[in-house]
Amino acid sequence: MNHKLSLKGILFDFDGLIIDSESAVYQAWQELYRSWGEELIFSDWQQLVGKSSLEADPMDQLAALVGARFDRQSARKEAAALEMEYVSQKPIRPGVEEIIARARKEGLKLGIASSSTSDWVLTHLSRLDLRAPFQSISCADDVEQAKPDPALYRLSLTKLNLTAEQAIVFEDSPNGVLAAKRAGIFCVAVPNPVTRRIPFHDNGGQPDLVLDSLQDFPLEQYLREGA
Repeated sequence: MNHKLSLKGILFDFDGLIIDSESAVYQAWQELYRSWGEELIFSDWQQLVGKSSLEADPMDQLAALVGARFDRQSARKEAAALEMEYVSQKPIRPGVEEIIARARKEGLKLGIASSSTSDWVLTHLSRLDLRAPFQSISCADDVEQAKPDPALYRLSLTKLNLTAEQAIVFEDSPNGVLAAKRAGIFCVAVPNPVTRRIPFHDNGGQPDLVLDSLQDFPLEQYLREGA
């Protein structure tokens, strides 16, 4: 554990961490590619995981594969509908609500730092009845560069009046972990079925701790050691 950590707040990624939207979105894009007679290669997809769609758009690769007959507007509508359909079926990941409840009981500040857009994050937080616990929500449209750039995490720290040494980040993807580490924050990786297939060390973002589930996170230990 980082001996300088004095825990005052927790920052959550959203997609793939609070809900397993990564699996749902990957499924949606696989289906979209197949509807155009193409296959989505996972090694290509993994480069996009944890990044903002404003910066890394899988539609560009599909357009290049399909060629002149590609109708981007139609494909965009189909992608949005498939994503919403599949993500809306996903429940909150195990341990998330328990960690939030325990953190609030201890008076910790809570924030979300997501490479998705504000509309996407707020829509699903409302659906899950999970907006209220978070004092700050920072999304891709709030910064010039999303993850793996550290801007989102630095913004979250500023909003919550925390230093990097006072926070822990929960992330699911290598790009998210890299963003947290670039911001100097202790990072716990909780991979989902998609990000579990991507080695964290490939992009230089090594998490401080890796868990199968947030149910396994020993919050009390970090509160004691940071006291």
